[in-house]
Amino acid sequence: MRKNAEKLEKDLERLKRLVYYDELTGVLNRRGFAEEAGRAFRAVSFGRAEIERRIGFRIPFSVLFIDLDDFKKLNDTRGHEEGDKALKKAAEIMGAGLRASDVFARWGGEEFVVALLGATGAAAKAVAEKLRHDITKAGLSASIGVASYQKEKNLAELVDSADKAMYQAKRKGKNRVVALDN
Repeated sequence: MRKNAEKLEKDLERLKRLVYYDELTGVLNRRGFAEEAGRAFRAVSFGRAEIERRIGFRIPFSVLFIDLDDFKKLNDTRGHEEGDKALKKAAEIMGAGLRASDVFARWGGEEFVVALLGATGAAAKAVAEKLRHDITKAGLSASIGVASYQKEKNLAELVDSADKAMYQAKRKGKNRVVALDN
């Protein structure tokens, strides 16, 4: 009976890994990010606004949306295997540059997203600049959008704002950080 329970627990962990983690990079996937970062977002945003207004306190929460620049060109000229290596390297660099409490995921393709609990817009921008610099040192390039929680109703709205900021970074010439003034 005990062996069955242990086997079931191992199987459950394996399934959880398949559902919530990106197979290539080993970091959370979009679903895993929604679960983990969503929990943190709800903790800072849900039902606390009235109390926080009265005492003048709010826990900062920011999101980074990161896109590796010219990734399609890398895949087309050097092959998908090299593209996969670049994704793994970028994930490794970003993971090393983040706190254990940060929620980091591969959003899809060459896009990554980070939730920074307790980080103001200025702090999030500093983290984004450091990540961009570290990625550049590795021979890659990234455009990063930063958005900080203001009045968004849910995590998806905040991620969307960071995504829009990332597109502004692309339009301004790539390999840069743009923070939304929201």
